[in-house]
Amino acid sequence: MSVETNEPVTGRSSPRWLRWLVIVGTIWGLLMLVVTFILEPTPENLTVAIAIPLSGLYTLALYLTRWRWLPLLTRRPLRNASLLGIAGAALVETIFLIVQHLTGAEGVAAHPNLLIDLLLTMPWYVLMVEAFVRVQNRRRFPLAVILLLGALYETGADGFLGPLIGLLFGSAQLLDPAYWLLVVLVAFWQFIPVYSAILLPPALLIEGAPPVLVPPGPAWPDALRPLFWLFPFFIYLLGAVLILGFLNPA
Repeated sequence: MSVETNEPVTGRSSPRWLRWLVIVGTIWGLLMLVVTFILEPTPENLTVAIAIPLSGLYTLALYLTRWRWLPLLTRRPLRNASLLGIAGAALVETIFLIVQHLTGAEGVAAHPNLLIDLLLTMPWYVLMVEAFVRVQNRRRFPLAVILLLGALYETGADGFLGPLIGLLFGSAQLLDPAYWLLVVLVAFWQFIPVYSAILLPPALLIEGAPPVLVPPGPAWPDALRPLFWLFPFFIYLLGAVLILGFLNPA
């Protein structure tokens, strides 16, 4: 199937209202980055205001140049889709860390050392991307759905799992209704550009894979399958945090 189609990701068209929801929601999230920094011009807010759009620009650059790189990777589309998604995740983490260092911010990236940051975060990305590639190969979700799924996966990993670790160490953020209101109304939409860099390029590549029969039954259990890997990742992350705390006591 040619990549030059009206629906570039899967060949399936999502409802117009869903496409507009993603477009308007993403614009809203980006605008709120600017508003938040204007109201509270901290290095941390500046970091996310720069790093999130940069992640989205990486996705856009790959999309606009897909005619150059897609033919090079289509021989083994599923394997290369996984590698492309994992590389995108490593790049996103690197972007956030570099911007954090440049702005003098603290605590935006998982760790100020890039190697430790990747050791902390990449297991989730690898498991999530591998699961997504298999699901996307079966279901061929359209563009808007993929972008929303990326925001959902990030909500699980960063919006829930991070505060859950914090709860074990005395932070009550996870139990604060105002926090979840902020996640739903603002942060969820800001997650879209970030995870677009991880999920959308693999989906473009999967479109060139041989077609498969759509399995019977609803698609949503498959769509949620990558979130299953949050459970083993939680154990890994908790162990890593405890080890780092032991090696670097406050």
